[in-house]
Amino acid sequence: MPSENAIIERAEMYLRKLSCGINPLTDEILPEGDSCKQERISKCLAYVASLLQQQLNHDHVAPIPTEQPRAAKRAAKPAMQDLAIDAETLKGYRFFDYPVSISRVVRNVNELLPKNMNHLLYADVANFLVQEGILERQNTESGTDANLPTAKGESYGFEKGESDLRGHHNIYTQCWQQAQQFILDNIQKCVDIANERFAKRKANQAQDFQDDQEYAPKRVQREKFHLTAEQLADYPAEDTPVPVSEIARRLNTLVGENMERIYYKVIRDWYVEQGYLEFKTSPEGRSAFLPTEKGAMSGLFVESRTGKDGELYDVVMYDAKAQKLYLDTLAQSAAPQA
Repeated sequence: MPSENAIIERAEMYLRKLSCGINPLTDEILPEGDSCKQERISKCLAYVASLLQQQLNHDHVAPIPTEQPRAAKRAAKPAMQDLAIDAETLKGYRFFDYPVSISRVVRNVNELLPKNMNHLLYADVANFLVQEGILERQNTESGTDANLPTAKGESYGFEKGESDLRGHHNIYTQCWQQAQQFILDNIQKCVDIANERFAKRKANQAQDFQDDQEYAPKRVQREKFHLTAEQLADYPAEDTPVPVSEIARRLNTLVGENMERIYYKVIRDWYVEQGYLEFKTSPEGRSAFLPTEKGAMSGLFVESRTGKDGELYDVVMYDAKAQKLYLDTLAQSAAPQA
């Protein structure tokens, strides 16, 4: 029967991997949308894992992590340093006098690193051990694959471990102190594998960003509103007076999709600048742009209309003569310069 420490060690490893979004049985990344990837659940899993770790270390119970209030604006994440582990750093490593998992060895190493440095993963160490012939991918009795020690690996203190946790029989590799020392002695080879992984991920992220930029919808730059003489010739020639909004609508139907539209206020302001309209306030306190004497003589007049609420309101109307004033201005702009 496995010892209590082995069971706790296995449970702690499961919880720690789940909190990092990794399936502890296959070491595969959990799919997006998995409940273990939700922030609160991830924090709870990490906290319970820390309780089990403290029990193994015979330390005080870890404090419950509290959520920090959200800042008004998130600060930019600092750039992560490449992974680097020297002999001085490894002096702080805590050896275990009983066999522990490779994940536990990796975690103890990562605890010695600064927060702004990329960390080691189980896969980095496992890949190195497979390359060295210490481990090999084997099919277990339960039908799953696992990295288990070879005869060479057993000579270095790696051994096959088994545990039953909540009805699941697990087979994995354990490291005695000699095996832990072997990993530390060859840590640089593991670091090289890790940094190669980081470089590939960074290159993929850069490529993804480039692809996003390449395929992002481009903002269409529209031409400034203008009309050619041919287009102006298609303006409706009729004597029916219309409001300035109708003049704008008719002009906009003459231009293509890649051109800006003209706003009725632009046309109205032109009539104001030319002295055909002026801003007036009635004795009742209502303010509006109304025709001047010059405007009245040029075909601008006021028409009273009834709104939905039954109230009367005034609309400035432009007859054919008044419309032609603005059309002539557009024609001058459209004429080729001498």
